Amino acid sequence: MNKRSVIAHENPGIRNVPTRARAWQQLLARDETEAVETEGGELALTMQEGQLQLLFAFETMEVMKTDLRPMWALLQKDLKRFKVQYLRFDLVQFPVREWIDPMLDEIGFVHFGDWLELEHREIAELAPPEPPAGVQIRRATADDFDRIVAIEADAYDEFADGEVATRGRIAASAWVGVLVEDGQVIGYAINNAPEGNIGHIVSSAIASEAWGRKLGVVMLQAAAYQLGTLGAKQAVVRGRPSIPRSVPTAIAAGFRAGRGGAEFRRTLDEKAIAARMKQRQHDGVKARFGNWR
Repeated sequence: MNKRSVIAHENPGIRNVPTRARAWQQLLARDETEAVETEGGELALTMQEGQLQLLFAFETMEVMKTDLRPMWALLQKDLKRFKVQYLRFDLVQFPVREWIDPMLDEIGFVHFGDWLELEHREIAELAPPEPPAGVQIRRATADDFDRIVAIEADAYDEFADGEVATRGRIAASAWVGVLVEDGQVIGYAINNAPEGNIGHIVSSAIASEAWGRKLGVVMLQAAAYQLGTLGAKQAVVRGRPSIPRSVPTAIAAGFRAGRGGAEFRRTLDEKAIAARMKQRQHDGVKARFGNWR
């Protein structure tokens, strides 16, 4: 088993997140990425959208079942150099989870929630949305960032990604827009720079005191329009079915359901994991774990 900064298996049979070979190699070549390789697989830690993420590529399920745990044991030593609270792991349209969920559980991951990608394929035809009277859309400034962090934490509640992730997304963004009423920011959206013809809205929310006014629709339409001005043909945003307003708001803004996935998280607090496992052994109950805010 080798540990390297760049790995290049051309035709892995399974990945947790579909990735083109060239993009995969570029991701693994980043200075901040840590990766482990075996003859039939790859496992990597890398920062994406303000979150530390675990990615894998294996030639077969049999190889993964054999190699994942020892590869993780080697890679786990590098967790301490990342200044984050948790590690994220996505399974995108994974066909059978009965065997992989227990493997993830053994190394400290818990199911955090499901998500659904929503796509708007006609953003080139969009006009700038008209906000209600008294509300304006403008580009965010540094003075707005604390408010954006607070709105996301409140709106997403237990499914919030945490302040570190939010500020990381802002720092890496191509555009951050806000809704303002009476001088107060009441909503926001964060866009990444388009990759090819696709642009991603990586976060969007409305302050709780402004819910029920369809401002989430306005904010998503503004974000999609902005991506179109940068040359994107399609806008993508992730919704969480567990957040009642999430998916319906995107659909009302012109988005349609695409692929879905499951998200797992692992705290970097090893003592907390040990305590959770011990408690589970004691009471025989699999408890939900995680406080990302």
